[in-house]
Amino acid sequence: MAIAVLFNPISGSGRAERVASALRDALEREGWIIELVPTERAAASVWLAPRLRGKDAVVVVGGDGAVRLVAPEAARARVPLWHVPCGTENLFARAFGMSRSAAALSSALRHRATREIDLAAVEREGGLRDDFVIMASVGFDASVVHALSATRRGGISHLSYARPILSALGAWRPSRLAWSIDGEREDLGEGMVVVGNLPDYGARLNPAAGACCDDGELDAVFIPARGAFELLPWVPLLWTGLHRRHRLLRERRGRRIELDLSPHAELQLDGDAAAGGPGGRCVFSLSEVRLRVLVPA
Repeated sequence: MAIAVLFNPISGSGRAERVASALRDALEREGWIIELVPTERAAASVWLAPRLRGKDAVVVVGGDGAVRLVAPEAARARVPLWHVPCGTENLFARAFGMSRSAAALSSALRHRATREIDLAAVEREGGLRDDFVIMASVGFDASVVHALSATRRGGISHLSYARPILSALGAWRPSRLAWSIDGEREDLGEGMVVVGNLPDYGARLNPAAGACCDDGELDAVFIPARGAFELLPWVPLLWTGLHRRHRLLRERRGRRIELDLSPHAELQLDGDAAAGGPGGRCVFSLSEVRLRVLVPA
């Protein structure tokens, strides 16, 4: 079997490259044919699609951002994907029980068991379109992600979020939100919205805890807040899953979610800052392709 092992050179302060090299050596000793591929800044359709031709699997060594980068091309090529967690949260690997173990990966490759999951996309003003795998959001968390991205130099850790969070506590101003889900419109008020394809979210808060990645729908969750400090009481509820019982929470499900924001706000995708600046309208939908995930044996 021929396998592409992709690594994000900046993920985990260079840890991803070291892990990828060690993984290659271990798999080659077992007879697998391995090609190491560093991720690039150019569009993945340019540099990644040719590297996936003739491959039996693609292994992503990095964080959730690297998975988001690779997943659409892997889906189009029908190449199963495995995530070796080397980022900060590693939500995708956590969701499917994947690890850095070369033995676990080798076993999964031998068994070749896969699961097909949905991919999601978001369209914004100016013809901007982005794919995502796990979740997207507008609100306090997106503001923090953008603040971190503006000052990021290389790898990050959980501690890297401390200063952006403290700054956003006083600076964040929520937008007034309204959504239309499969054609049914609802005015929401001020707060934040999370759109989930998978239930997983940073720090195990999981707003879209009911999301299922192969049900053909996206989960949308609205948390009301007139400022950042009004979000603090939601934290223990999110950790325990009790937020879903709160009378002010709005939770909906659909194939197409149109979100209007006033004033314009920033968007985050799988924990990364979406390019293009603040926007006033986001349309979330399912992608035309589905991703094959290599599952642990």
